[in-house]
Amino acid sequence: MTQWLTGQRDDPAERAHRVVAASLRAAYAWTVRRQRRDAMREVARMTGVVMEAHGPGRGPVTPLELVDRLRQRLGRMPALAANMDETIAQAVLLDGEDRLTTDAYDLACEYALPLGEPAESVPWMPTWTRMRADRIRGETFKALIDNRNQASYVASRRFLIEHPAAALSELRQLVSETGMSLPPGGYTDIPADHVHRSPGGERWWWPCAFCRWPMSVTRTTVRCRYGPHAAVYQLAEGRTARSRPKLSRVDEGRPRRLALPVARPADDSRCVDFGVWRFVVVPGASELRIERDLKGLGATVELWPDLDRYDLRVQVGEHEFRIDVKEYRSAHRLIADLRARTPAARILLPMTHEHQLGTLRTAMPSLQVTTETKFLTEVRRARSAR
Repeated sequence: MTQWLTGQRDDPAERAHRVVAASLRAAYAWTVRRQRRDAMREVARMTGVVMEAHGPGRGPVTPLELVDRLRQRLGRMPALAANMDETIAQAVLLDGEDRLTTDAYDLACEYALPLGEPAESVPWMPTWTRMRADRIRGETFKALIDNRNQASYVASRRFLIEHPAAALSELRQLVSETGMSLPPGGYTDIPADHVHRSPGGERWWWPCAFCRWPMSVTRTTVRCRYGPHAAVYQLAEGRTARSRPKLSRVDEGRPRRLALPVARPADDSRCVDFGVWRFVVVPGASELRIERDLKGLGATVELWPDLDRYDLRVQVGEHEFRIDVKEYRSAHRLIADLRARTPAARILLPMTHEHQLGTLRTAMPSLQVTTETKFLTEVRRARSAR
């Protein structure tokens, strides 16, 4: 009876995947239960998924019991305790005010699943709650490579990463001047929980210093939804009710000091949707940063060769390196995906994820894998040997 849900493979790791995916959807539905009359039906349906994955009497058995578990560490669910790495086990999906946490947005990248129903049956559910990262990336990139031209593809993808949000007039001008291809759905309004309304009624947003997408606003706290980018800022109103609000840094311990983001008017601004931001812009920002650092070392760098067969082709004299950047929250999910699809190049873990190196080497000893720090050192040595 559960073949539609479980598919052909149903080992403990796949059941754990379903529990995380269902928990993410239930958490989102719970946050919009006052706006969506059918939200509680979705919570109840996801409770059924969680019950099936756990087996009789082992997991939450009512919608409210599931919601209560979502306010706790995921590792407390039996199906997850033995099958998730520590990072996932410590994740909490709902905060003390029943809002989605940064953990929830991070996990969506690697654990979203359709869970059996056609998308039309729950059109109000965001794509990132039911679509895996590779599917959203595939749909986005398909729109960029229709003409099968490498130069146009690279230019359009770079444009998307460098301009994930901006004033509508600016975006129109840039698109008109460059002829860039846009992702499915184009650009949308800035999400309400990423906008601050000042006492005078003006609406403002702030771009993340790393990825340039609108940061979330929770009362007077402003931060990027993506954990590794999450410099935390304190919001202060301007001198008058209609003045531009300002930010001050809360976490001064960050090693890379960047200029404070400046508030931008929200009424005339647009951004790519959450799925495109999280699955295309976030990893793309790391890829472009690594490209800049490599060029600074004197290397020649080609982005996304052969229409994205891998991420970076690096040339230093006679030395050529082929690199695929992998930025996963869960090392276990990364390992599963690498086993399912053989990589076309050496795997590189960016600085924010270098701690996963030991786990990858232990699980896949034959895998060619390096870190950003190690690879930059390797390029320096290759340049010195010329």
